[in-house]
Amino acid sequence: MSKLSQYLAFQDRVSEWVGKTVSWMCLAMIAGLCYEVGARYLFLSPTSWAHESTTMLYGTFCILAGVYTHKHHGHVRSEVIYNLFPVRGRAVLDVLTGLIGLVVFAIFFVITFNYAADSWAIKEVSSKSTWAPIVYPFKSMLPLAVGLMILQSIVAVIRNMMIVMGAQPVAEH
Repeated sequence: MSKLSQYLAFQDRVSEWVGKTVSWMCLAMIAGLCYEVGARYLFLSPTSWAHESTTMLYGTFCILAGVYTHKHHGHVRSEVIYNLFPVRGRAVLDVLTGLIGLVVFAIFFVITFNYAADSWAIKEVSSKSTWAPIVYPFKSMLPLAVGLMILQSIVAVIRNMMIVMGAQPVAEH
């Protein structure tokens, strides 16, 4: 197995692991919301933490799930037009949009990294509730997710370039 094949397979495994790992956050969100509903309506004692913590979990879930979705080609595209092209034509479109996406992701990475770094620097806490939880670990998920999207996008661009060049693309796992 070539080094390129090893990298592509490794990145696919990372994206798969991230997706399956963050999927468990759904259970934590459901548990937190059920607890809040029970506390609020059965015991007339709403929590100060459940809504905000589930919001933070949901945000983390959504941005990290994007990596898994990208690996499985689950993001939206205009398939009516896309499917008019032959396989190589689709690969050319995917390379072009992938390269544009990498530029956009690189810009997002710098912005989100600075956003998270500023939050860490001031040890930011939420002002949305009396609970005032720390938010900088959750803000750190933004550059992490964007970085993982960059890595998975590189994999997609490489595979599509191989199709354009007529080489056998390395199969996804």
